[in-house]
Amino acid sequence: MAKKQKDDELIHEVDEFFSHKLDPTRTILERTWFRNILYLMGEQWIDFNISGQRFVRRKMDSNIPTPVSNIIRDYVRSTAALILNKDFRMSVWPNTDEQSDRDAAKIGEDVLRYLDSKDDGDFLNEREKAAIWMLVAGTTFMRTFPAMDKGAFGFDKNGNPIKTGDVVREHILPFNVVVDHYGEKLSQKTRVGIQSLKPKEWVEDSFKLTLNDETNSAEIDYQRRLMTLVGNVSPWKGAGIEAQILTTPKQDLVIFKEIEYQPTKEYPNGRYVISAGGKIALDVDRMPIKANKYGWDYSLTAFHYNYVPGRFWADGGVSDQISPQNSINKIDQALEMNRLGIGRPRVITPGDIELKRLNKDGQSVILLQYDAMEAGGLQPKIEGGTPLPQQVLAERAIHQGVSQDAAGNPKNVLTGEAPSARASGVLVDELQEAAEESHVQDIVRFYRSLQAVERKTLLLVSEVFTENRMIKIEGKGTLPKIKMFKSSDLRGNTDVRISVASGIASTDAGKVNMVMRMIESGGFLFSELGRDPALQNQLLRRLGLDDFNRDSSVDIDRACEENSRIANTENFGTLIKEEGYGYKLMLVDGTDPGGLDDPENENVLVYDPLFKHDNHAIHYAIHRQFLLGDEFKSLDEKTQTVAISHAELHQAVMRQEQEAAMQAQIMAEQAKRTPTQAPPAT
Repeated sequence: MAKKQKDDELIHEVDEFFSHKLDPTRTILERTWFRNILYLMGEQWIDFNISGQRFVRRKMDSNIPTPVSNIIRDYVRSTAALILNKDFRMSVWPNTDEQSDRDAAKIGEDVLRYLDSKDDGDFLNEREKAAIWMLVAGTTFMRTFPAMDKGAFGFDKNGNPIKTGDVVREHILPFNVVVDHYGEKLSQKTRVGIQSLKPKEWVEDSFKLTLNDETNSAEIDYQRRLMTLVGNVSPWKGAGIEAQILTTPKQDLVIFKEIEYQPTKEYPNGRYVISAGGKIALDVDRMPIKANKYGWDYSLTAFHYNYVPGRFWADGGVSDQISPQNSINKIDQALEMNRLGIGRPRVITPGDIELKRLNKDGQSVILLQYDAMEAGGLQPKIEGGTPLPQQVLAERAIHQGVSQDAAGNPKNVLTGEAPSARASGVLVDELQEAAEESHVQDIVRFYRSLQAVERKTLLLVSEVFTENRMIKIEGKGTLPKIKMFKSSDLRGNTDVRISVASGIASTDAGKVNMVMRMIESGGFLFSELGRDPALQNQLLRRLGLDDFNRDSSVDIDRACEENSRIANTENFGTLIKEEGYGYKLMLVDGTDPGGLDDPENENVLVYDPLFKHDNHAIHYAIHRQFLLGDEFKSLDEKTQTVAISHAELHQAVMRQEQEAAMQAQIMAEQAKRTPTQAPPAT
């Protein structure tokens, strides 16, 4: 009885929190979010009903045109690209100077890069959603959360993360987030709440509950309202497209409410509560991201656009575009009505006229034909219409320019004197930087929030990934890199830093131009080009010439593949033999590598008939880089021995080839110095 009473009190507390009474500012802002979404989608002929406190479609006569030139969509697309199309450098810093923490920091970087690119780059899609919603609503959120495969719930009945689970980073609609009214930062809120629609059957199976039917239909969360709203948008005549947007019956869905409480004296590790269908599904004395001695974190991370002093909720950039968009809509409507009304040309004729099409010499013209007898000798007259003043078009251009300036549109910078034909890519960079200057703080603020997401990800990975995981990332020089790790390798003593990449050039044109200029001037790096085929291959990739194959490209790719196979194949000897893939691997014992073409040679671990066709100088250079790299240190002793043996064998063959070449050269010089014998007498 005491437990039921306690649960009822907790359910009442959760419902009271999600009623928005604790944050009236958010309730007011919801209306502007809906309005901004409608404007973004082209439903711009709407009015605000003061008595009903809601936006409604404007009722218009079907004969009145409603053209829409959507500068808001262009603004969102341009500004989102301005934020996202930036090279940024993510690094993990050790909190101490110990080598073990340094190694853990490098592993942490590899793990984050792997998670960012897995599932076809799903995290990049979520990041794009966050950028767009930040512009629309002003404030949006990303959540870092442990989950099972295919998105199943990642906590057990005791509230502990499932150790075989995954770490998910997903965008959360601002409609679904509730916070306290006090505090300008998320960390100052005593609790944060997330509500979403979940299938009733899934909740019952995941938490072993029997849920009640949802009684308060008015409380159904904003996902249904939003989907229904945008599904009925039409930019013409203010009439919506009737469609069944949400096919799942309402009775099969429940509101899934989650609240995270920050640590208090009573709950030193925080608290996490889930309510669904009038019942408590989970109540544990910890937060989803485990608190530690360094502090605590909500699973949510806030992204803000236009800060408002004294308020947590920021304003969206779209709100500043509503006024110029409305003016442009009215001007376009006036132009359309003028074109169909007094602006149309008029024909004044004293008699009946006919329009006749005439085709001659491939040209088609329309003739005005009339009977001169009936017209009494008078000719028809064509009078031009009365157009709107040029001031109207100038006003429209001003409003459009204001929108483009707000979006950091480089087009406005390029409208001056055009660059010469020999202008470098660096000049394009300078023009772009001038156009983007006003948005630098917005870009940096977005990546500061993204940095918090990555830091929380690393905290969850160190708790969830307890078994060995294989990560696949792009190594240095765009070469593939595969390695094994588990959470204990991270040590939990690191921090994440993200900075927008700074450099001489940021655009592709600027980068290519700078590389070419450094090559021509023999820069510090490119003086090694003639002696380093791997650097040549990497440079071609940087210039976008991936499919430009040189003679050395095949050997470079083959050597890199050998490094990968050696580093990531357990019981490599047996496996390679079974697959029929040969390597010439000789044990390091100083044995003369003779009989390389003999499969029975005891010094040859696996026979490779292609070994004698390798360019041994290129292979040795690639294998040497692998031996001296960080990845080699993490390999076991047996694998290291094989890798060293393979590289030394290439080196030995190189010496044989060099000695043979030197011997041939000596013999050729001796032959030149030996006098030619006279032919015998006949």
